[in-house]
Amino acid sequence: MINKNVFTSTKNHLIKMYIVVVGSFLIIFSIFIYSYFRGLTYSGIDSEINDELEYIVSQFKRTSFLNPIRLKDPKDMVYVYEDDRISYYTQNEYFDELLPDRRLDKKNTFFKYTENGYTFRELNVDMGRYQIQIIRNIDSEMNSLKQLTSVLIIGILISVIITYFVAVYLTRKALIPIETAWRNQAKFIQDASHELRTPITIVSSKLESMLKSPENTVNDEVETIATAMKETRRLKKMITDLLSLTKEDSIVKVNLEEIDLEKLLEEISEDYVDIAEFQEKKFTFHSELKNKVIITDKNKLRQLILIFIDNAFKYTKLGDEIVLELKEDVEDEVTLIIRDTGIGIKKEEIPFIFDRFFRSENVRNKDLEGSGIGLSIAHMISLNLSIEIDVTSDIGIGTTFEISIPKKLK
Repeated sequence: MINKNVFTSTKNHLIKMYIVVVGSFLIIFSIFIYSYFRGLTYSGIDSEINDELEYIVSQFKRTSFLNPIRLKDPKDMVYVYEDDRISYYTQNEYFDELLPDRRLDKKNTFFKYTENGYTFRELNVDMGRYQIQIIRNIDSEMNSLKQLTSVLIIGILISVIITYFVAVYLTRKALIPIETAWRNQAKFIQDASHELRTPITIVSSKLESMLKSPENTVNDEVETIATAMKETRRLKKMITDLLSLTKEDSIVKVNLEEIDLEKLLEEISEDYVDIAEFQEKKFTFHSELKNKVIITDKNKLRQLILIFIDNAFKYTKLGDEIVLELKEDVEDEVTLIIRDTGIGIKKEEIPFIFDRFFRSENVRNKDLEGSGIGLSIAHMISLNLSIEIDVTSDIGIGTTFEISIPKKLK
């Protein structure tokens, strides 16, 4: 039997899995976003520095160092070297006192460095015996990237927290059917054990009583043997019903075929005419169908109908009436009505009649045989065949089952 701790463990595992999956996705997505904007930022800076270089080179060709070099961006710092000595440099009011290191070891490439808390992007270009060095402060761009990083980290944390609560909600919702199935299974085993224990106990007690009187003949123990055989038959039927219920519960495959529903009901009715006559009950069947052919699983439908008719015979007495009627009220379905004038069901018990092992108080008081499994099997079949069942009943008046059967099962 599944321990309840398994559900707690499963729930925690699912929550962790949700968080890990979503968190991993967010981290990967954030890395992608950061890398994209970082590349875009550096690409923009490098493009502007290249534009600055072209602008300087155009002046370099038509002027001399005696005239100041004009810059597109006055914040740029430009140094021109001749034979590794500065021949010309631009004044920069922002870094008048703090000049960055002039690195000439990296040629024709962009690189970044930090000095005294400032971040710079630099390009060194060889032009014959001259070398041009362009340096730009990129603190504002770096601050933007830092802000983006902070936003992404905070976004990940908030998303993970939200994911946790969503995961808790979804996990609880996802486990509800499993927990319900587990409770139903536990209840089913409990009920089955209880129902099986009764006939076994009776048979066992009868056999023990016979062992205590070994001198008795078979004639002396006829009543004891009859009771034991009766309980044995009850036990056999109950086990058969349990196997049928398990099969219907686990196997949902249906074999679709065209069947003449009216003919099927006529065949079934013929089998019950003699039974009704023997039990001194009135049994009738009539049909109002125009289109008699439907597409469904014949064997399953037959089993369902037999369960309801058997119940009608079981819970009626001498002189009662059982009526089968086929109607065609709507275009896409046929209604089978099974009506009896039997003992009836209390209105408050009707919602539970399809529960496994449920037997109404009226039935138990009259000590009528039955396992309480038949209608559960019928309910499982109805789910497989998309059949709807409506029940109306009154104590002492009778019960009516309206079974709506689709003409074409999909």
